[in-house]
Amino acid sequence: MINIFSKTFLVFWGLFYLNTSILAQENQGLIFDNYNPVNGQFINPSIIVDAKPWLDINLVGASVFVFNNYLFYPNTTLLSFGSFTSEPSLKEDVSTIKAYESAFVTGPSASLVIGRQSFSVYSNVRTISNGINIPSVLAKKSTQEGLDSSDIGIYNIKNARAKVMAWGEIGITYGGIIRTRETNMITAAVSVKRLFGLQNSSVNFKEAELIVVNPDSVVVVSNTGTYSYTEPSFNAGRGWGINAGATFKKMKGNVTHYIPHSTFSDCRIIDYKYKIGISLLDIGYINFKNEAFYGDLEDITLIDTIDANDDILEEAKRLASGNRYTAPLPMAASVQVDYNINDNFFLNGTIIQRLPSKNSYGAERANLLAITPRYESKYIGVSIPVSYVNYEEAYVGLAFRLAFLSIGTENILPWFVKQDINMVSFYFYLKITLFKSPPCRDKKYKDKSEEYILNACPEWN
Repeated sequence: MINIFSKTFLVFWGLFYLNTSILAQENQGLIFDNYNPVNGQFINPSIIVDAKPWLDINLVGASVFVFNNYLFYPNTTLLSFGSFTSEPSLKEDVSTIKAYESAFVTGPSASLVIGRQSFSVYSNVRTISNGINIPSVLAKKSTQEGLDSSDIGIYNIKNARAKVMAWGEIGITYGGIIRTRETNMITAAVSVKRLFGLQNSSVNFKEAELIVVNPDSVVVVSNTGTYSYTEPSFNAGRGWGINAGATFKKMKGNVTHYIPHSTFSDCRIIDYKYKIGISLLDIGYINFKNEAFYGDLEDITLIDTIDANDDILEEAKRLASGNRYTAPLPMAASVQVDYNINDNFFLNGTIIQRLPSKNSYGAERANLLAITPRYESKYIGVSIPVSYVNYEEAYVGLAFRLAFLSIGTENILPWFVKQDINMVSFYFYLKITLFKSPPCRDKKYKDKSEEYILNACPEWN
């Protein structure tokens, strides 16, 4: 008898209860701002190439995105903190649960433009959790309400999974301008990151039956499932990951011999009319091998109580197939289109499509379709992302950048308008930005540059 499902389910479901204290989806309101290259590289590494800032330093940042279709806090706002001390309500008409959580803490990071090349170093701690096709009776059993006689019955489970993965990463990004011709520019970059596994837990049911015998006893019958578990630790596993991306830019001037942030190009920054980017994200894996085990769900999995304990884990460990396993990262492919309306107003469209990994031990990314109009200048940025998450739920967000502080959310309404809340999103970043390279900040060069420009202007008779 293996009760690893209840342990995984508790870890996963606890993330929803903690949603007000975790410090995103993809931070659509900030990542495409041309003055935020150190953050933009996480959607496409080539964003750091030909960036408007010469040096962009992130001091600290964090984001969270939590969604589920079953638990909710009724008729409240996210600013009504007292509302979240009580138990959430349940949507009685929901038979299977869909849930997703993404939390992201960014440590010291920086991107630097050196001529036609760019470099970045960064550090992150991430968690991603997802639940798909989970019978809602399991969630109900874990709440204060518990099951009752109306829940007794047999529930079919197909392609159900609950996954949690947390890890740290230290990455290096290198990119450059690989082709310029007249007003066309192509940039490319790749990020290589060392991964440090912190925790993993997963349960995958291809086909199973969940039988509620009585309100206190639940039986899951399956012989086509798998599970994995690793105790939380700073040394739970190791791995490697890669992000790669390229961008085509249609520029507003001739860039054949253009060198960003250089005196050779008179320290000019040439803007683009539009750009199209493609990227592959989170290609890689983590080998969990410390206090780790995995196995197949066979015969009968008995869930007598949703409160898992060490004896249950020991039994699952005893029946496990091995004590180390590989969990892939939440891989995805992305396409981004950014249109420059008038140098201050932009319109961005982005698609993020997760790559198949539903039968793996690794967590899965959410799909995303987003349209984001934005205003940006050197010290001020405002954007209004409209996100279509998993092609099912639509949200309207709001983000601000004021000098070195950026804050935003993917869903602005729950912060101020009373409603049933089953989703929360928030992110912020604090950083230092230097817009000019040292030669371009030199007063002597500026004087010579101004004289050169005046003398270079032709006189027409």
